Amino acid sequence: MRIVFPTVENLSYMSNVAPDVKEANYFTVLNLSGQTISSVELMKNRIHENVEDEIVKLFKSNNFNVLIVPHIDNQLEKKLKNVGISIFTEEKRKKVLGLYSDFVQDKLKKI
Repeated sequence: MRIVFPTVENLSYMSNVAPDVKEANYFTVLNLSGQTISSVELMKNRIHENVEDEIVKLFKSNNFNVLIVPHIDNQLEKKLKNVGISIFTEEKRKKVLGLYSDFVQDKLKKI
């Protein structure tokens, strides 16, 4: 499983999560084997035009399964769901590792 978090800094799983996908400087990706983090990837956000469509292409081409984000607009939410990405939200912004912990404990809201 590949879980993606929009983040504001390049600090691996200690990065603070961005308030919205469109405001991310980076995408931090946790690769899982069961519930264990097998590796962490960092991708610089280079999307500046046609943001929603490019995010959908990026997420689909990288085989992301889950997006965890504090906020997402309705149009992007629908487009991501249409390509099979599950979306979870948590209004209190946290670090990636804290949100991952909440995810495995079923504390996040699935939309």
